[in-house]
Amino acid sequence: MNRILLYICSLLVISAATSCKKNDPITELGTTNGEFAATLRVSYNNTRPAIDDTLIVTASVSQRDDRFDKVVFSETVFETFGIDLQLLKGTAIKTKEETFSTLLITDTIKTKTPWKEVKRTQLDDYWVTVSNNYVIRGDYEVKKATGMYPNDATLIGKLPDNEFAVLKGILAYSITKDDYLSLFPGAPATHFTTSGTYALTPLGMENLRANLTKAALLPSVKSTVKIGLYSVKIDVDAITPTGATTSTTRTFDNNL
Repeated sequence: MNRILLYICSLLVISAATSCKKNDPITELGTTNGEFAATLRVSYNNTRPAIDDTLIVTASVSQRDDRFDKVVFSETVFETFGIDLQLLKGTAIKTKEETFSTLLITDTIKTKTPWKEVKRTQLDDYWVTVSNNYVIRGDYEVKKATGMYPNDATLIGKLPDNEFAVLKGILAYSITKDDYLSLFPGAPATHFTTSGTYALTPLGMENLRANLTKAALLPSVKSTVKIGLYSVKIDVDAITPTGATTSTTRTFDNNL
């Protein structure tokens, strides 16, 4: 009986020794690519900068072993907009309203383009003894960059085929009889309703969707205005020599 108890106790001791392997939660949770990731905090002097404002971006960074490759400030610039289209003879459509949209276009003007970079050899210039970290300030000017789509009638000619097809579908339900006749002179009576919400019959709508071209529409355009947002996304990346990266992102919007 004593031998059995001794054997069981021995197993318990071995099991306890095996299961109590030392864990280092900081090492397990705080490393990337075999290296400690940086701690990064970013603040802004203005949460709603307007076009032509200077946005002050302040990055406070540290790393357990003080190993950095670089700290990079980048910009991504894009527009997201609908179209306010008016034709010469009374047709008016908006593809973006306050609560819903029927057509939205995204124009990416810049994709994560660096505008400030501080390399490891330059970091000592940013050391702050009181806070025991590096504090890097970047002044970013919020400027209106020119995208693919102009804010006038020539925008129609720039639309991709899929987006133009959607625009035609919206136009088919909103166009006036006079504007339709400007686009399709001599259109038969079967293309028009005599009462109701829409000026066109299903036959007229199908004809517009199938046969209207961008070049044919342009002479009938009175005005075209983009409705939406001009957005700047600021990324800050603190990168170690092995590529361990800590990042922050913030997007700032202005009306077009």
